[in-house]
Amino acid sequence: MGVKLDFFKNEAGGDTFQAGHTIFVEGEMGFEMFVVLDGEVELQINGKVVETLGPGEPFGEMALIDQAPRVATAIAKTDCRLLSIPEKRFLFMVSAMPHFSLQIMRVMADRLRTMNARN
Repeated sequence: MGVKLDFFKNEAGGDTFQAGHTIFVEGEMGFEMFVVLDGEVELQINGKVVETLGPGEPFGEMALIDQAPRVATAIAKTDCRLLSIPEKRFLFMVSAMPHFSLQIMRVMADRLRTMNARN
């Protein structure tokens, strides 16, 4: 389990995805990030699972930060409910909520440390 975002724990709504559904694909441009509200999502790089995310965990944030193509493919491991955060909302939250920005940095640092430990 990685860093969780506590901002969204009581979030209603979200989009539902069935197990096996591809949420986004490595190499495509991203215009939103996601937070897992319920269920699990796998992140794959070159077809290999590198992380499994659960409730409270975000993904897809890098594409909003550097406007580069996605580095991973995200697939619903189980039926899940995800909160989509479009770029405009993301940028507002980063500028208006320093704690949110710090949490996103912690997510990225945690993933980098995990990836480095595997090598």
